[in-house]
Amino acid sequence: MDWLNYSANKKMPNKVDWQTIYTTEYVKAPECWKTCGGYCCKNFYGEHFNILDKNGVSLPLLESEYKYYQSIGGITNITEPPKKRTFKLSNGKSFSIYLLSCNCGGVCEPHGHRPLICRIYPYFPVVDATGTIYDFEYAALMDLFYRDPDVDHKCTLVREQSIRIKRELSVSLKPLLKDPEVVFVFRCLKELVDRLKTKMDGHINTLDDKQLKKFITKYEWMILSGKPWKDKAFSERIDQIYDEVKTAFGGKDFL
Repeated sequence: MDWLNYSANKKMPNKVDWQTIYTTEYVKAPECWKTCGGYCCKNFYGEHFNILDKNGVSLPLLESEYKYYQSIGGITNITEPPKKRTFKLSNGKSFSIYLLSCNCGGVCEPHGHRPLICRIYPYFPVVDATGTIYDFEYAALMDLFYRDPDVDHKCTLVREQSIRIKRELSVSLKPLLKDPEVVFVFRCLKELVDRLKTKMDGHINTLDDKQLKKFITKYEWMILSGKPWKDKAFSERIDQIYDEVKTAFGGKDFL
Protein backbone atom coordinates (compact mmCIF):
# COMPACT_ATOMS: atom_id res chain seq x y z
CA MET A 1 0.00 0.00 0.00
CA ASP A 2 1.29 3.46 -0.90
CA TRP A 3 2.01 5.93 1.90
CA LEU A 4 0.25 8.73 0.08
CA ASN A 5 -2.38 8.94 -2.61
CA TYR A 6 -1.28 11.23 -5.40
CA SER A 7 -3.44 13.40 -7.60
CA ALA A 8 -3.20 12.16 -11.18
CA ASN A 9 -2.19 15.53 -12.58
CA LYS A 10 -0.63 17.50 -9.72
CA LYS A 11 2.41 15.39 -8.84
CA MET A 12 2.15 16.27 -5.17
CA PRO A 13 0.84 14.53 -2.05
CA ASN A 14 -2.88 14.76 -1.60
CA LYS A 15 -3.87 12.55 1.30
CA VAL A 16 -2.03 10.76 4.08
CA ASP A 17 -2.66 7.02 4.18
CA TRP A 18 -3.40 6.67 7.89
CA GLN A 19 -4.02 2.94 7.55
CA THR A 20 -0.36 2.40 6.69
CA ILE A 21 0.78 4.79 9.40
CA TYR A 22 -1.24 2.87 11.98
CA THR A 23 0.57 -0.33 11.02
CA THR A 24 4.03 1.23 11.14
CA GLU A 25 6.35 0.66 14.09
CA TYR A 26 8.17 3.96 14.45
CA VAL A 27 9.90 3.26 17.76
CA LYS A 28 11.14 -0.29 18.21
CA ALA A 29 11.12 -0.79 21.97
CA PRO A 30 8.86 -3.71 22.94
CA GLU A 31 7.41 -3.40 26.43
CA CYS A 32 9.66 -0.45 27.26
CA TRP A 33 6.89 0.77 29.58
CA LYS A 34 7.91 -1.92 32.04
CA THR A 35 11.22 -0.11 32.62
CA CYS A 36 9.74 3.29 33.51
CA GLY A 37 6.35 2.63 35.06
CA GLY A 38 4.55 3.65 31.88
CA TYR A 39 5.85 7.24 32.03
CA CYS A 40 4.68 8.16 28.52
CA CYS A 41 1.09 7.16 29.29
CA LYS A 42 0.68 8.79 32.68
CA ASN A 43 0.68 12.31 34.03
CA PHE A 44 3.57 11.97 36.47
CA TYR A 45 3.18 15.57 37.66
CA GLY A 46 -0.62 15.51 37.71
CA GLU A 47 -0.80 15.37 41.49
CA HIS A 48 0.46 18.96 41.53
CA PHE A 49 -2.19 20.25 39.09
CA ASN A 50 -5.05 22.38 40.34
CA ILE A 51 -7.06 22.63 37.11
CA LEU A 52 -5.57 20.40 34.41
CA ASP A 53 -6.38 16.68 34.38
CA LYS A 54 -4.46 15.03 37.19
CA ASN A 55 -4.45 11.59 35.60
CA GLY A 56 -5.01 11.74 31.87
CA VAL A 57 -2.73 12.74 29.04
CA SER A 58 -3.91 14.79 26.07
CA LEU A 59 -3.36 13.20 22.64
CA PRO A 60 -3.58 15.53 19.61
CA LEU A 61 -4.78 14.18 16.25
CA LEU A 62 -5.10 15.98 12.93
CA GLU A 63 -8.62 16.00 11.56
CA SER A 64 -7.77 13.45 8.85
CA GLU A 65 -6.17 11.18 11.44
CA TYR A 66 -9.16 11.50 13.75
CA LYS A 67 -11.52 10.48 10.95
CA TYR A 68 -9.45 7.35 10.35
CA TYR A 69 -9.21 6.69 14.09
CA GLN A 70 -13.03 6.84 14.25
CA SER A 71 -13.42 4.59 11.24
CA ILE A 72 -11.51 1.75 12.92
CA GLY A 73 -13.41 2.06 16.17
CA GLY A 74 -10.90 4.07 18.15
CA ILE A 75 -9.59 2.96 21.53
CA THR A 76 -12.41 1.34 23.44
CA ASN A 77 -11.25 2.48 26.88
CA ILE A 78 -11.08 6.12 25.84
CA THR A 79 -14.70 7.05 26.34
CA GLU A 80 -14.65 10.83 26.79
CA PRO A 81 -15.58 12.74 23.60
CA PRO A 82 -12.59 14.56 22.06
CA LYS A 83 -12.20 18.30 22.23
CA LYS A 84 -11.99 19.95 18.83
CA ARG A 85 -9.75 23.01 18.44
CA THR A 86 -9.90 24.96 15.18
CA PHE A 87 -7.18 27.47 14.36
CA LYS A 88 -7.65 30.19 11.79
CA LEU A 89 -4.87 31.91 9.87
CA SER A 90 -5.05 35.50 8.73
CA ASN A 91 -5.23 34.30 5.10
CA GLY A 92 -8.58 32.65 5.84
CA LYS A 93 -7.22 29.11 5.98
CA SER A 94 -7.92 26.95 9.02
CA PHE A 95 -7.11 23.55 10.43
CA SER A 96 -8.47 21.50 13.31
CA ILE A 97 -6.90 19.37 16.01
CA TYR A 98 -8.81 16.78 18.03
CA LEU A 99 -7.62 16.21 21.60
CA LEU A 100 -8.26 12.83 23.18
CA SER A 101 -8.13 12.61 26.95
CA CYS A 102 -6.43 9.28 27.68
CA ASN A 103 -6.52 7.67 31.11
CA CYS A 104 -5.53 4.20 29.90
CA GLY A 105 -2.17 4.21 31.67
CA GLY A 106 -0.55 2.42 28.73
CA VAL A 107 -3.16 -0.34 28.59
CA CYS A 108 -5.09 0.94 25.57
CA GLU A 109 -7.43 -1.47 23.79
CA PRO A 110 -6.69 -2.25 21.08
CA HIS A 111 -3.07 -1.14 21.32
CA GLY A 112 -2.81 -0.96 17.53
CA HIS A 113 -5.28 1.94 17.44
CA ARG A 114 -3.08 4.36 19.37
CA PRO A 115 -2.53 7.73 17.65
CA LEU A 116 0.57 8.90 15.81
CA ILE A 117 1.78 11.01 18.76
CA CYS A 118 1.98 7.84 20.88
CA ARG A 119 3.81 5.97 18.13
CA ILE A 120 6.63 8.51 17.81
CA TYR A 121 7.04 9.31 21.52
CA PRO A 122 9.35 10.48 23.08
CA TYR A 123 10.04 12.91 20.21
CA PHE A 124 8.49 14.84 17.37
CA PRO A 125 10.53 15.90 14.32
CA VAL A 126 11.77 19.44 13.82
CA VAL A 127 11.58 20.05 10.07
CA ASP A 128 12.25 22.69 7.47
CA ALA A 129 9.62 23.81 4.95
CA THR A 130 10.34 20.86 2.65
CA GLY A 131 9.78 18.32 5.42
CA THR A 132 13.45 17.53 5.94
CA ILE A 133 14.21 16.57 9.55
CA TYR A 134 17.08 18.49 11.12
CA ASP A 135 16.42 17.94 14.81
CA PHE A 136 13.98 16.49 17.35
CA GLU A 137 12.02 17.96 20.23
CA TYR A 138 10.16 16.31 23.09
CA ALA A 139 6.64 15.20 22.24
CA ALA A 140 5.17 15.88 25.69
CA LEU A 141 5.11 19.46 26.99
CA MET A 142 6.26 18.61 30.51
CA ASP A 143 9.26 16.79 29.04
CA LEU A 144 10.60 20.14 27.82
CA PHE A 145 11.68 21.11 31.30
CA TYR A 146 14.27 18.53 32.31
CA ARG A 147 17.71 19.99 32.98
CA ASP A 148 19.76 17.07 31.67
CA PRO A 149 17.39 14.66 29.94
CA ASP A 150 20.05 12.17 28.87
CA VAL A 151 20.66 11.56 32.56
CA ASP A 152 17.53 12.67 34.42
CA HIS A 153 14.58 11.92 32.16
CA LYS A 154 12.06 9.37 33.42
CA CYS A 155 11.72 7.81 29.95
CA THR A 156 14.22 4.96 29.51
CA LEU A 157 14.39 5.58 25.76
CA VAL A 158 15.50 9.18 26.27
CA ARG A 159 18.13 8.23 28.83
CA GLU A 160 19.53 5.17 27.12
CA GLN A 161 18.51 4.96 23.46
CA SER A 162 17.98 8.50 22.18
CA ILE A 163 20.54 8.25 19.36
CA ARG A 164 19.02 5.05 18.00
CA ILE A 165 15.44 6.30 18.33
CA LYS A 166 16.18 9.56 16.52
CA ARG A 167 18.06 7.73 13.78
CA GLU A 168 15.15 5.35 13.18
CA LEU A 169 12.56 8.16 13.27
CA SER A 170 14.61 10.11 10.72
CA VAL A 171 14.01 7.27 8.27
CA SER A 172 10.54 6.04 9.18
CA LEU A 173 8.93 9.51 9.23
CA LYS A 174 10.09 10.53 5.74
CA PRO A 175 6.98 9.26 3.91
CA LEU A 176 4.65 11.06 6.30
CA LEU A 177 6.59 14.30 5.82
CA LYS A 178 5.71 14.35 2.13
CA ASP A 179 2.38 15.80 3.16
CA PRO A 180 2.42 19.63 3.44
CA GLU A 181 -0.22 19.81 6.17
CA VAL A 182 1.78 17.45 8.38
CA VAL A 183 4.93 19.50 7.77
CA PHE A 184 3.04 22.70 8.55
CA VAL A 185 1.66 21.33 11.83
CA PHE A 186 5.03 20.02 13.00
CA ARG A 187 6.60 23.40 12.24
CA CYS A 188 3.84 25.19 14.14
CA LEU A 189 4.31 22.80 17.05
CA LYS A 190 7.98 23.74 17.21
CA GLU A 191 7.05 27.43 17.41
CA LEU A 192 4.53 26.64 20.12
CA VAL A 193 6.97 24.76 22.37
CA ASP A 194 9.70 27.36 21.83
CA ARG A 195 7.32 30.08 22.99
CA LEU A 196 6.31 28.07 26.04
CA LYS A 197 9.94 27.49 27.00
CA THR A 198 10.69 31.21 26.87
CA LYS A 199 7.83 31.91 29.31
CA MET A 200 8.82 29.22 31.80
CA ASP A 201 11.96 28.96 33.90
CA GLY A 202 13.36 26.16 36.01
CA HIS A 203 13.79 22.43 35.56
CA ILE A 204 11.14 20.23 37.13
CA ASN A 205 13.61 17.60 38.29
CA THR A 206 15.68 20.13 40.28
CA LEU A 207 12.91 21.95 42.17
CA ASP A 208 11.93 21.42 45.79
CA ASP A 209 8.25 20.96 46.66
CA LYS A 210 7.55 24.67 47.08
CA GLN A 211 9.32 25.60 43.85
CA LEU A 212 7.61 22.80 41.94
CA LYS A 213 4.19 23.95 43.11
CA LYS A 214 4.94 27.47 41.88
CA PHE A 215 6.25 26.12 38.58
CA ILE A 216 3.16 23.99 37.99
CA THR A 217 0.83 26.89 38.84
CA LYS A 218 2.58 29.04 36.26
CA TYR A 219 2.55 26.21 33.72
CA GLU A 220 -1.19 25.71 34.13
CA TRP A 221 -1.79 29.42 33.65
CA MET A 222 0.28 29.46 30.47
CA ILE A 223 -1.53 26.45 29.01
CA LEU A 224 -5.04 27.52 29.95
CA SER A 225 -4.67 31.20 29.09
CA GLY A 226 -2.69 30.65 25.90
CA LYS A 227 -0.60 33.65 26.87
CA PRO A 228 2.65 32.53 25.15
CA TRP A 229 0.86 32.55 21.79
CA LYS A 230 -1.50 35.53 22.05
CA ASP A 231 0.42 38.21 20.22
CA LYS A 232 0.82 39.54 16.72
CA ALA A 233 4.36 38.20 16.30
CA PHE A 234 3.25 34.62 16.86
CA SER A 235 0.33 34.95 14.44
CA GLU A 236 2.60 36.45 11.82
CA ARG A 237 5.09 33.63 12.28
CA ILE A 238 2.38 31.01 11.71
CA ASP A 239 1.32 32.83 8.54
CA GLN A 240 4.95 32.86 7.43
CA ILE A 241 5.28 29.11 8.07
CA TYR A 242 2.21 28.46 5.93
CA ASP A 243 3.64 30.49 3.05
CA GLU A 244 7.03 28.78 3.34
CA VAL A 245 5.51 25.30 3.25
CA LYS A 246 3.15 26.24 0.44
CA THR A 247 6.07 27.48 -1.66
CA ALA A 248 8.17 24.41 -0.88
CA PHE A 249 5.34 22.13 -2.03
CA GLY A 250 4.75 23.78 -5.40
CA GLY A 251 2.79 26.89 -4.44
CA LYS A 252 -0.55 25.13 -3.99
CA ASP A 253 -2.81 25.73 -0.99
CA PHE A 254 -3.02 22.67 1.24
CA LEU A 255 -5.51 23.66 3.93
